[in-house]
Amino acid sequence: MLVFVGSNSSKSINKQLTKAVLKELDITHTFVDLKALDIPLFSEDLEREIKSPEGIVYLKEQIDSFEHIFITTNEHNQNLSAFLKNILDWLSRMELKFLENKKIFILSTSNGKRGALGANESLQKLVERFGCTVFESYAFSSFSENFDTENQQITNKDFLTTIQNKLNIILKS
Repeated sequence: MLVFVGSNSSKSINKQLTKAVLKELDITHTFVDLKALDIPLFSEDLEREIKSPEGIVYLKEQIDSFEHIFITTNEHNQNLSAFLKNILDWLSRMELKFLENKKIFILSTSNGKRGALGANESLQKLVERFGCTVFESYAFSSFSENFDTENQQITNKDFLTTIQNKLNIILKS
């Protein structure tokens, strides 16, 4: 399973949650740190000049080599962060249907009761646009109440069970 987090924050709660899910559920995976790819802001002028940044070419190769993808999105103003949207824009310029035949799990969290649901729903629409027809999603609400940041563990085991069930649907489809 390919895993990446759409936040560029050094203290990302979405990254903490993702790492905890991977550890607690013992999921075999390849993690790509999007921030380390150093992707420039998309522009048509830059696209004409360089075609695609090296980091995007690398990420596209990773996506192509996996059937299952786990994406965690953070939320800015009830939508995807500009950081993640920029990466998706670059990928879609290489190939619009770059997620065709992929099985995707979308996770999001915030300290609010909606768990970054706005960003989660926005990403669901985008993965469909990019060719994905099989996906599951989960908005992990009230992060600080349901996650132990000191021990990097999910404290709400019902949430963890739900995530596990949704991941199993993806992995078995």
